[in-house]
Amino acid sequence: MVDTMRAAVRDRWGAPEDVVRIDRVPRPEPEPDQVLISVRAVSINRSDYYAVAAPMLLLRPMQGGFRKPKSPLLGGDFSGVVEAVGDDVGGFAPGDEVFGSRTGAFAEYAAARMLAHKPANVSFEQAAAVPGGALTALQALRDHGGLQKGQRVLVNGASGAVGPYAVQIAKALGAGRVTAVCSTRNVDQTRGLGAHRVIDYTQEDFTAAGESYDLIVDVAGATPWRKLSRVLPSDATLVIVGSQANANRLIGPLGHVARTAVAARLSRRKVAVFVAKFNRPDLELLRELLASGQMRPVVERVYPFEQIAEALRVMGEGHARAKLVVTVQA
Repeated sequence: MVDTMRAAVRDRWGAPEDVVRIDRVPRPEPEPDQVLISVRAVSINRSDYYAVAAPMLLLRPMQGGFRKPKSPLLGGDFSGVVEAVGDDVGGFAPGDEVFGSRTGAFAEYAAARMLAHKPANVSFEQAAAVPGGALTALQALRDHGGLQKGQRVLVNGASGAVGPYAVQIAKALGAGRVTAVCSTRNVDQTRGLGAHRVIDYTQEDFTAAGESYDLIVDVAGATPWRKLSRVLPSDATLVIVGSQANANRLIGPLGHVARTAVAARLSRRKVAVFVAKFNRPDLELLRELLASGQMRPVVERVYPFEQIAEALRVMGEGHARAKLVVTVQA
């Protein structure tokens, strides 16, 4: 077996088209509790762009330092075929089709612990689009939003990597009414995901429509608290998932997140800011939702591996309608 592989790497911070390249690196050897995956497809998350461009200067030390990252490897979400199984691993065998997440997955092979079997009714490209976005949506709604059956949910920012999953998972968890907010070009896509109402924010201000919600999942991160508070009763919950990038070179979009969280707490509203945690039970739940058809991945575009820098650049622009996927191996 070959001991090297192709992988997307970068040795310094910068624009993806300037610093990301495909190179040969050592192929990973699975530890006893890991599975070696022949990667078929990967998907791009906002965090992957940040790991290349590093626009937030204060966060660079967490990834190695101000001058360069600690590891050249990139990526997280993947799908593929099991190549080999560690001695301590059960439930997987060579040839199994799987999806999951592993740091450094933008490569031909990945040694991973966090994975689940891919349902037969989704492609490798669709499966690769699931882990980060769907896991974030699930934990926002269930764990941090405390969603109860029959509640009124609003997803602010129903396109992109997280929003489409939030709409679908809210319905699957029993929300009584799901309202989705997006731009004009995403209205039809969002309506097709089953939202009870879709609001085009270029035509209507959802905070001035006279409706209130039990739970708001704020993915867009562009609405100030003074407006959000209009539609959040005292017993409602706001879960902040994302925020638009801005010109602040020190903390980037984190400023808006912090201001909104503080204002919500001062007004005695329930507010949650979190980072999704990967775990096997949640991946299994996502697998069940995929297999049952209650959740379907929305992929905007599929790139060849040679164009992964371009996919990262497009993600960085902040206008992706859905997931961006890269095919690694046919």
